[in-house]
Amino acid sequence: MSEPKTDDEPKLILVNKLDPMNDYVQFGRYLLSLKQLSKGKFMLRTKSKNPVLSFKTITLTKKTKAIVQKLLQGGDISFEEIDALNEDEKNDMDTIVSFTNINDRLRIPNTKRSKLESKLNKFNVLRGSIIAGNDNENLLREFRMLLVELNAEGYVSKKETSDILLHMLKMNI
Repeated sequence: MSEPKTDDEPKLILVNKLDPMNDYVQFGRYLLSLKQLSKGKFMLRTKSKNPVLSFKTITLTKKTKAIVQKLLQGGDISFEEIDALNEDEKNDMDTIVSFTNINDRLRIPNTKRSKLESKLNKFNVLRGSIIAGNDNENLLREFRMLLVELNAEGYVSKKETSDILLHMLKMNI
């Protein structure tokens, strides 16, 4: 005998409670397509039901879909639910939360921002060490690599990068 399947996914609300004939429900400052949500996609529309051009449709996983459902139902999201998400899922949820302006209902740590902050902090610490006179080869190599990496990501301008590297060359470090 086979056991019946148990589905961890919550039951989806496929109708707008306020207007059952409407395929969209208010989600923050935009409308969310219930039809696409049932297919596992997070697609936003403007109040006039036009596509939001600056927002790319997000494919939801089971966990992120469950969180979106709880948000639609007005439920509270626990820290454990957010903590159970992987990095990509957290970034997707952060994008959804910040884009729809529902920040007051849900706080998700953004891993992209925290990585950038740690890189910038490390950059400033290394820069301070070099200014203080530390000329350790490993430290200098790490500083140059971090400088080039921040330049490639667009956080340090090309001119500033070349000026710093040229100054280090002139100082023979």
